[in-house]
Amino acid sequence: MCYEEPMPPGILADLDFSKWEEPEPTTDLRRCLEQWLRYQRHEFLRKLRDLTPEGLVQWSVPPLELSVLGLVRHMTQMEHVYLGWGLGGGERNLIYGDDDYAGGTVVTVDADLTAYLAETERADRAIAALRSLESPGAGHGRPLAATLLKMIDEYALHSGQAHMLRFAALGKIIR
Repeated sequence: MCYEEPMPPGILADLDFSKWEEPEPTTDLRRCLEQWLRYQRHEFLRKLRDLTPEGLVQWSVPPLELSVLGLVRHMTQMEHVYLGWGLGGGERNLIYGDDDYAGGTVVTVDADLTAYLAETERADRAIAALRSLESPGAGHGRPLAATLLKMIDEYALHSGQAHMLRFAALGKIIR
C-alpha cells in the first residue's frame, strides 16, 4: 500500500491539497478561462494527496506504463509547450523528452514537482504579458484564448487519469 501518515518531508508535504469550490461564473471570458485553469491545476495536484513517493511512481494499472508522477512530468511539458514557451517565447525545452509519462522515480519526486511548479509560474507570467485573448503566443503563435482552452482540456483529461491511478496505488478509494 502506498499510503502513510504523516506525509513524508519534501515539497509534497508543502502542497495545498484543500478542496476548492469551482470558479464563480463571470461574463469576463479571460477572467473565466484563467480561473478555470487555476482551478484545474489545483484539482490535478490534489490527486497527489495521500500518496507516498513510492505511490506516486507506481505503475498501478498494468499493463500501462503510467504513474501519477508521470502525469506530473507530462503536464510540466504541456505547461511549457503551450504556455511558458508557447505564449512567452524563448527556448523550447522538453526536459523529459519522450519519457514524460513513464519516467520518474522516488528520487526525482521533489525535482519533478519543483520543475512543474516553476513551469506553472513561468506560464502565469506569459499569460499575464498578453494583452487580449486574441494575442498570439510568441512561441507557437496560437491565440491566448485557444491556448487556455487547450490547457483546461489537458488538465481535465489527465486529472481523471491521475484520479484512477491514485485509487489503484492506494488500494482503496479515498475522496
